[in-house]
Amino acid sequence: MPVYRMMYAKEGPARYISHLDLLRTFERAARRAGLPIAFTSGFNPHPKIAFAAPLAVGTAGEAEYADLELVREVPVSSIQRDLSGTLPEGLRLVEVRRIGERAPALMSMVERATYRGEARLNSAVSQGALDRAIEAFLGRSEILVQRKNKAGENRVYDIRPGIFAMSGRLDNDIIIIETELKTGSRDNIRFEEVVEAFSTSSELPIEGKYVLYRTSLFSAVDKDNKTLW
Repeated sequence: MPVYRMMYAKEGPARYISHLDLLRTFERAARRAGLPIAFTSGFNPHPKIAFAAPLAVGTAGEAEYADLELVREVPVSSIQRDLSGTLPEGLRLVEVRRIGERAPALMSMVERATYRGEARLNSAVSQGALDRAIEAFLGRSEILVQRKNKAGENRVYDIRPGIFAMSGRLDNDIIIIETELKTGSRDNIRFEEVVEAFSTSSELPIEGKYVLYRTSLFSAVDKDNKTLW
């Protein structure tokens, strides 16, 4: 059956939609658009919609991916037009492409992601001070955070090996942090943990919390980053 890969943005109020609710939202939108969705077999069939990587609630996504399987061919232009008209505020369809039925599952492809965090400063900070803070942060042999496992127990986890790159810049009283992190089903690094650890260690005069964005998702093929198309 035909499979269509969608690139979409998750912005504004939609950033607070959970991963499970996102699946339901896309299913309802596809139904309202009249798309012939394929379903799994069995006692409790589910729509064949698969997402690349869960996005933390509250984090916006500028280039997210999902695969939609249909029971028959539908022109890409029709999917783009009809589904765009039924998605709720904050979910925006960027592009749709027809892919091969044997294409790897999205979740198995994702290995890296880029993020951006923006926060307001209480007082002036120089670019040099920001650069030195990032250099000191990346120079640490370990960056330890606490996470709860499935049993609800706190575990200490070293996120430093999964931080591949980090940079910062200033826009008047706004600090902008950009990172490239390990992402996927194994050794997933959470951006919110990175900015929290950086804020604590740098002691920069941040007002409130960072607004978080995931800007791209990548797979690794021949050691080079490849987009998920």
